[in-house]
Amino acid sequence: MIVINKKEKVKSINFHDAEIAKIICDYNAGTVEMPIIMEDTHQHPALLKFENIFYMEVNHKEPWGPGINIITVNVDDADGDYFKVSILLSSGDEVNIITSKMIYTSSE
Repeated sequence: MIVINKKEKVKSINFHDAEIAKIICDYNAGTVEMPIIMEDTHQHPALLKFENIFYMEVNHKEPWGPGINIITVNVDDADGDYFKVSILLSSGDEVNIITSKMIYTSSE
């Protein structure tokens, strides 16, 4: 498990080509979970969990055509202890989350 709350730690994980299976939002708990399939030397399941969410936006316009693979994950500072995670998919869609904690767990 890797707890991410700074940019440096996100860059240590290669999310490129990982496949997002679902986006599960628990509004009452203020969490978002994303089961993903990592694409390293072989495929393996992993989970991205965002806690203490301040903002979340997901579009499904598919301007580049269908695709559920991650192209990039960027992290920018936000107000206070929060940071913004922007995930660009191969479809051209974006997932934007402002959170104070991101947790990555993997079966590897």
